[in-house]
Order: sequence, then structure tokens, then C-alpha cells
Amino acid sequence: MNLQVNTRQKKMKINNLIPAIVMVAACGQSTDHSAEKSLDEMSQTYSFLLGTYTSTPEQGIHLLEFKPENGGFNLIATASEPDNPSFVVSNKDQNLVFSVEETGGDGGGKVSSFALTDEGLTYINSVSAEGDAPCYLSMDPSERYIVAANYSSGNFSLIPIGNDGRLHAAVQVVSHQGSSVHPNRQKQPHAHAALFHPEDSRLLVADLGTDEVVVYDFNPDEEKPLNTEASFRLKVKPGAGPRHMVFDEAGEILYLIHEITAEIGVYRYEDGVLEHLKTYSLLSEGFSGSVGAAEIRLSPDQKFLYASNRGEANEIIVFQIDAQGKLKHTQTIESGGLAPRNFNITPDGKYLITGNQNSNNLLVFSRNPKTGTLSPTEYRFEMHKPVYINFLP
Repeated sequence: MNLQVNTRQKKMKINNLIPAIVMVAACGQSTDHSAEKSLDEMSQTYSFLLGTYTSTPEQGIHLLEFKPENGGFNLIATASEPDNPSFVVSNKDQNLVFSVEETGGDGGGKVSSFALTDEGLTYINSVSAEGDAPCYLSMDPSERYIVAANYSSGNFSLIPIGNDGRLHAAVQVVSHQGSSVHPNRQKQPHAHAALFHPEDSRLLVADLGTDEVVVYDFNPDEEKPLNTEASFRLKVKPGAGPRHMVFDEAGEILYLIHEITAEIGVYRYEDGVLEHLKTYSLLSEGFSGSVGAAEIRLSPDQKFLYASNRGEANEIIVFQIDAQGKLKHTQTIESGGLAPRNFNITPDGKYLITGNQNSNNLLVFSRNPKTGTLSPTEYRFEMHKPVYINFLP
């Protein structure tokens, strides 16, 4: 059962936050649950933000809870100010939320700011992303700036964050140049992710259109924090289409998902330079359908890597990570829907929630911490075009 929460009276009106409880039906409920649950297990609650694509007034950024032993999903609130808030991030204090407005045209896309309180999300303001179809946001370690990667225009912008959470006009905009070999997907640059290194604060931008990961020097104390001349350019295999990426905890290994070829590239990072180590396919032997690799995540203990593949595959793929950062395939499992664009692992590593964009549902997998393998649960939630999941610790 799915219960709608907010109905927007007009564009840019702040929503009243109406609690609602959505009980998830246990279809074919598993019988191997322990008869007795500890108090901690019974009270466990995972809160998260959900970015979506929108088509009606009540859609937008959703604040949800997942209570595995007490009913499943609760829809707490919806902020419906932005159109297509497909990517959402929060600050370390968990009191500010930033989202893209993935739109294009004459006005381009936007980035929006919200206050996050016990009452829910309150709109602060929006500024131009200085490009079309912003699809990714990343805050710098000082939390004074946010980077918006603009997919369609192939550029990215650096946007200051005020002490009150208000966004200011971009202070720098960098446009990529070039193309690559895919006749449809790589005619021009497509900035698809921006990631700060966990130790030296350099900024890495993955460009699907040019088959590059570009490294930039960054210093938040400078008037112009970003050195717009690239310090290093990693050229990946032509036609690979670099999309999202994640560093290991030490910042020594970068894992990069190749959207077009459905692969994981593993790269050693040292002092701003990336060195290719190995590439791993996400495809099962004999698979010949369409693909679209999407998200990549590390488990909280850094021992396992997870990736999603869309197209005709619709799978989550699990790898074990050895001491040198190399991968060993351990599992491929159906995502439980169509187009698993995004997924995330609960902070304690017990569950993985995937968002199937084209079948409009969230699905929960339980996770074995020793083997990293996933098992589908009875918990599902109907939601219009879920695109990005961001847990709030």
C-alpha cells in the first residue's frame, strides 16, 4: 500500500510535513526469521533521503524511514519545490540538504538548498547550476562549496554555501572539451560525477562523453578555490563511458564504473595521479542484451564492492576485495525491478536498498556481512521513479 503525503498548491511553496505510515505487505514472507528479536533489532530505524524524477505536484525529495522489524517503510515528508531532484546530498551535521534540479533549456538546471529538522525539509533557495541537466553533487571537505556536474552541457560549477545554508551564484564554471568513439553517447562531453579525494582534497570529475577522469587541484581558502587547469587526465578505454566512482577509505584505490561497457575499472591513486590496475566485467557469461552500468558502492567494512547494471540485465553485482584492492566476483542477483539506477547500503551494513527507476519501486536486500552476498526480503515500497538514496546516520 502506498500513501501519498503532500499535495503542492503551487510551485515553490514550502510543504507542510505530514507524517504517514506505509505498511509493506509481506508477500511470501520468509519463515526463517528468529523467533526472538533483540530490543535493538526491534527498534532499528534507518532514515534516508530519496531523490526522484517528477511529473506531478506531490512528487519531489522524500524523507523516509525503513524499520525492518516494525512495519517496513514510513514516508515522513516530501519537499516538492524542485523539478527532477534526482541527486541529493547532506552535510556532516545532517541539518542541510542540497539537491539538483535536473532540467535544461534556456534556464538550464538548478541546485537547491533545504534545512533538515525534526519536522522535515524546509526550502531555503535555489541557484543556477550554470549548465544543463545537473546529475551529481559533491561537497568539498570544508563544506563551503558544492560542485554540480552538468551532464548535457558537459561542464561543472563551483557553488558557495553560506553559513545559513543559502547557496550563492557559482564562482567558477569549467567546461570540458572533446568526444569519444560511441556514435550516440559520446558526441560531446558529459560530466557525470564529481568526487573529492578523502585526504588531499583534489577534485576528480568523471566525463562519460570524453572517456576521461580529470583531476583538479582545489584549495577552499583561495578566492578561486579550483585550479581550472587539469593536473592529471586519466584516459579510460575508448567507449567505456566513466560514470560514478568511489575511493577506498585510505584514498589509495579508485573504483570507477564504466556505464557503456558495464565494467569496473580499478585504479591506483598517488599524489594526484591515477594508474590503471585491472578492469572487471559486470556481465554474466553469455549475456548479450543491452546494458547500462549505474551505481557503485563499497560496504562499510571496505571488504566488498557492489555495482548495478540496467538495460536488459537489471542486476546487482557483488565483488569481494582483497588486501591489494583486487576484485573477485561473488554474486549476481536480480534487482527486483527495472533500471536499478541507484542503491545504497545501510550504515551498519545489514541491508541494501535498491531503487528501480523504471518499475517505480524500492526493494530491500538483507546482506551477509561475512560473505557480502545479498538475499531479497519481503520489503518493497512503491515510489515514482526513485533515482538516488542517501542515508542519514
